[in-house]
Amino acid sequence: MRFTCLGLMIGLLSSLVISEPASAQVESTPSREPESRRLLREFTSQARLAGTSGSRWGASFVARELRRAGWEVEVDVREVLLSLPRRLEIQGYALDSDSTLLFQRTERFDPDARPPGEVPPFNAWSASGLEFAPVIDAGYGLRADFERLLEAGVEVEGTIALCRYGRSYRGVKAQLAEEFGCSAVLLFNDPSEDGAARGEVWPHGPWKPDWAVQRGSIAPMARAPGDPSTPGWPSGAPDEPGRRLSPEECDAALPGILCMPIPAREALELIANLELVELKNAGGEVSRQAIGPGPAHVQLGIDQPREWRTIENVIGYLPGPDSGLVIAGNHRDAWVRGAHDAGGGTVALLRCAQRLGERARLGWRPRNTISLAFWDAEETGLIGSTEWAEAHADELRRDCLVYINADAAVSGTLFRGAAGTPGLVPAMRAALERITQVDGTGNLWDAWVEASGESEPRLRLPGSGSDYTVFLHHLGLPIIDIALQGSSGGQYHTSFDDFAQVDRNIDPTWEGHELAGELIAGLLLEFAERGHESFDEAQAARRMAQVTRSSASWLGEEHSARLAMAFEEVAASASKVVRDPFYQRLQAPAGLPGRTWYRNRLWAPGLETGYASEIFPSLRLAQGIGPEALAFEVDSLILALKRESILR
Repeated sequence: MRFTCLGLMIGLLSSLVISEPASAQVESTPSREPESRRLLREFTSQARLAGTSGSRWGASFVARELRRAGWEVEVDVREVLLSLPRRLEIQGYALDSDSTLLFQRTERFDPDARPPGEVPPFNAWSASGLEFAPVIDAGYGLRADFERLLEAGVEVEGTIALCRYGRSYRGVKAQLAEEFGCSAVLLFNDPSEDGAARGEVWPHGPWKPDWAVQRGSIAPMARAPGDPSTPGWPSGAPDEPGRRLSPEECDAALPGILCMPIPAREALELIANLELVELKNAGGEVSRQAIGPGPAHVQLGIDQPREWRTIENVIGYLPGPDSGLVIAGNHRDAWVRGAHDAGGGTVALLRCAQRLGERARLGWRPRNTISLAFWDAEETGLIGSTEWAEAHADELRRDCLVYINADAAVSGTLFRGAAGTPGLVPAMRAALERITQVDGTGNLWDAWVEASGESEPRLRLPGSGSDYTVFLHHLGLPIIDIALQGSSGGQYHTSFDDFAQVDRNIDPTWEGHELAGELIAGLLLEFAERGHESFDEAQAARRMAQVTRSSASWLGEEHSARLAMAFEEVAASASKVVRDPFYQRLQAPAGLPGRTWYRNRLWAPGLETGYASEIFPSLRLAQGIGPEALAFEVDSLILALKRESILR
């Protein structure tokens, strides 16, 4: 702990509290209001931070709407470890001859308030404490940024790292700042990338004003998402908590550094008071940048306990006679009101529920059971979905045909593709060809083909960062992650991610929300009807063969050719109905080395990217060990493919 008497006295004597301006919430209600508009307007009337009364209210809202639509409803209640702030303080100084106070803020939060209060800017899982130290500009907080500072002779240890959002998950930035010895990290959005340089800022336009702050979690999700106290097994109900890690074990697995997001205007004031440092680029050219310790200092105080809180997942069912299960899900918690993230996906799921519920009232019944899931505590670290899926792992591995994710699902009205596991495109095509584009120029399959420039478009391989993670990377199940595009804004995790922003800028006609509901319903209907024929193993194997051959530059020509040929042999012999799930049989039974919760050997989120996928993580790890380890792991994957082909 480092502080000065001057900084502490100013912080204690200060009575000025500067809060993030509240965003407009009240919009006029038009006659014959679209149903999706009505749903989002009510759903975003309160902040819905996980572990607070607002999130519990959100659970009751979606449960009510599901029951109205005729669905069976289950409320899954669990006790988990969460990270909620009580008091946040920051003062920025220019400690020159005048010792100028640049800015200061003190904010308090009561997670038990009823109704819930506004959520202050904070980063979940920050350590608590008090720090006073000089500031350095650490770029995007990547390993290369910290190494460049050291090469330039900048003292990094003991400083407060100022890092821009972007190019990696925020938790990676905090992890690297801690690794390089920083005492704290401050995160901000560079206005040249997410602000006035993009266009008109809120409230006159959709982009981020210089006062707005992006909240977010810094949980180590690329190693193990979910409740930090139960890595790999489910958290129990409040009256049956079950096995937990000790507080000491939890602290060892969680960030040990103070972390806080700040607005761009505060970050720029600090940068203006940094020392110029000479830097060399790759070509040897020298430039001078204000990145080194100088007059800019920050005093940071965070009181943010890690404590047990109750979360609620809401699950709706339309039962079918066959044994299969098709799930579409989205999180309903938010950093504040979350109209875009993830109100769009929540409203789309509810519109889907209404569409399918109306069919059920007329006597229709799905062939396989359809489920809609509204997860809690996703924003804190994918907690609700992870704990529920871990609790139902055996039946999900046996029965789940596909999981469809709809997070921030509406950013306009255009369908330009999706992320997901190879093997689902044929079934998707059948559904997409039945859904007309908003402008009436064709169907959604046509739109995807045009956007991709290919006659057979491909799903992007998903990394992590949303609720599909446990289904894909832990259970080995096929998933799709969908979103409509066409509108942009700077509202991500801010206080102006609210109804007004969506109503004015993201989807003013509400056609995007209606189309998203139709899209989810169409996919669920197709997969529920196809059952075990939903997954095309031959198509999946061919796609992975292509991925393998494109990895030859680092994998080596021989290894790449052998592994690709094994995938192609599976494609040639694949049966129409897959009874030994393709992705499950290729999992690492004991998990990936160093992060055993992750079992997907074909791709995984990068450890220093967080969200983006990394191809063949087990092969990359083996390559780092040596040629023999790499050859052994290639043989292991080929054996898993061939053994199952022979058994079939």
